[in-house]
Amino acid sequence: MNNNQEKVLYRVKGNHFLFIAKNVWNTIWFSIGITISIGLGTILTAGIGGIIWNNGKMNLGLLYLGGFLIPAIIILRIIYIIMIRKNQFYIITKAGVSSEGGVLTRFNQTLRMEQIQSVSYTQTIIQQILGCGNIVVSSAATHRASIILVNIDNVKTVYATIEANR
Repeated sequence: MNNNQEKVLYRVKGNHFLFIAKNVWNTIWFSIGITISIGLGTILTAGIGGIIWNNGKMNLGLLYLGGFLIPAIIILRIIYIIMIRKNQFYIITKAGVSSEGGVLTRFNQTLRMEQIQSVSYTQTIIQQILGCGNIVVSSAATHRASIILVNIDNVKTVYATIEANR
């Protein structure tokens, strides 16, 4: 879809504030879950390992390993979130709408304008305050039949552009 002769009408990403807020919230809960699961697992493993191999004393090597793994996994999660933000975007041209992105596996999903059956947008109260929303672009296909543009700024303008070109 992105050949050099094609004029890009919009190249958009989701709303920055909502992306940050959602991922900070998710990362907090992810951190709590990782800390509880790895922390309890490490203490249990270090205790059992100590009983078996260390004359009843807790195995400090396993305890330190667990203490290292918790922040390492949380840091990897944060890096992954940053990479998602950097790589995910939507392109609207006169030929179609496409969603591109991915970190470990790249993807590109495109709907040509002549395939598009319906376009709609929704805005929650928070999205209305921030001036963004979700656009759903659907086709009659049975596999990958729609693209959802999530938390797009200027949602009404982007929606009108898609509608005008289909």
